[in-house]
Amino acid sequence: MTDLSWHKKTLAEILGEDRGLPDWAAEMVAKFDAEAVEGLHPKEREAAFSALSRVARQSRDARQTDFHSGGDNRPAWVEGDIDWGLRAARAALEDQPPGVRSPAADALLSDCDCPAAVGPNPGRDASTPGTAQE
Repeated sequence: MTDLSWHKKTLAEILGEDRGLPDWAAEMVAKFDAEAVEGLHPKEREAAFSALSRVARQSRDARQTDFHSGGDNRPAWVEGDIDWGLRAARAALEDQPPGVRSPAADALLSDCDCPAAVGPNPGRDASTPGTAQE
């Protein structure tokens, strides 16, 4: 099994998560290793990370039921949250013009399994193991 510690740490930093992340979350981003990320232009990296963070948090926060207790009751991450974040990151990389896009971005896009940021809302899907079913 691959050591996912770099992936967990990097994803936690991107998401602003201080509670730690489960292994399945790191496995979802495992193909995006340090070399691939470092090969991105700084603007590409910032656009992709920002989109992933913003959209994944929006998906998770949409499932929050009690808005009056602050961040103490944030729902756990589910697979759909990370999926939507990855879709947004893909869209951010696709938004870079092909002539300007880095070879690392092209490689990531060609390896990406997720569709563009369209389709049903998987962020409302509580199918991740260990997540309470609704």
